[in-house]
Amino acid sequence: MLPSSAQVRTVYSSIIPALRSLHPDDKQHTVCIDSTTLDVSVAQEVAKEVITSGVRMVDAPVSGGVTGAKAGTLAFLVGGTAEDFKSVEPTLALMGQRIVHCGPSGAGLGAKICNNLILGVQQIVVAEAMILGQNLGLDPAVLSSVIGSSTGNCWSLSVNNPVPHALGPEKSPPCERDYEGGFATALMEKDMGLASDIATKTGTRLPLGDAALELYAKMIKERPELGKKDFSSVYEYIRGELKSV
Repeated sequence: MLPSSAQVRTVYSSIIPALRSLHPDDKQHTVCIDSTTLDVSVAQEVAKEVITSGVRMVDAPVSGGVTGAKAGTLAFLVGGTAEDFKSVEPTLALMGQRIVHCGPSGAGLGAKICNNLILGVQQIVVAEAMILGQNLGLDPAVLSSVIGSSTGNCWSLSVNNPVPHALGPEKSPPCERDYEGGFATALMEKDMGLASDIATKTGTRLPLGDAALELYAKMIKERPELGKKDFSSVYEYIRGELKSV
């Protein structure tokens, strides 16, 4: 798992020559698993080069975040042939709870990008609702409890709540640690950018997605320190924006 497309290209450019030199018997039992969230076309290009070398490859990005990784409940979204999926499923099952074959090469990434498109927008809306509720005089813990048992419930509220102490002492989202130890805002901006890029290529409009991408980019530009913190820190950014008005 690497940060982005550029690193994947660099790493595999050095790996592929070694793969080509493997003994045929070793090639038969070698499968490359890449869990990076990157551009679908880059992933497909790299997979094609790996397969040409005589080795199999799948894209297998994960969903579930740091919380899921610690609990061993990650979901692996796999793109590749049915045969390759069967060969990697036992290995991925050691790290994740749900292993899904999404389709051919690049399909796992497509599913991950769609998921993170929702997540990026969702976290902003949760931040806005929590700020609005507090401005109306509502206690964040009470508001979180109400929404958590209503139709507005979602992961960004019930697991990654952006307001300190809103979930009670039994839960520890990044906001309880000054937004450290989660999914960096810079990585969320990257994923929203991937969604925007692939939407452009497929002629798909993303009005909310593009607005969210613009907000994350503005947030990182104006408050660079938040780029390294969990993306739920968008709550702090929006709250600061309102105070400055």
